[in-house]
Amino acid sequence: MANNKQPSRLEATILAVVMAVVGAPVLFDKLGSLVRTWVVCIPAMIHLAPVLLVAVGAILLLADQGAMSTESGSQRQTEGDQK
Repeated sequence: MANNKQPSRLEATILAVVMAVVGAPVLFDKLGSLVRTWVVCIPAMIHLAPVLLVAVGAILLLADQGAMSTESGSQRQTEGDQK
């Protein structure tokens, strides 16, 4: 059953189309300057890649530990409910 606060699919589709049509000229207008900026940033990105990899690894490790603690907590709760 659909929630009354959620827009219908037709409204969401129309909104997406309007945003795409309005946003496309803005994107293509700025595309040249974005590409020039990207070319300048490539050496900086290569220099910072190890730091980014460590950060992503740490985030994934923390997320995995959080998921494991949530799973073990839910298992303990279901075991307690069964007793």
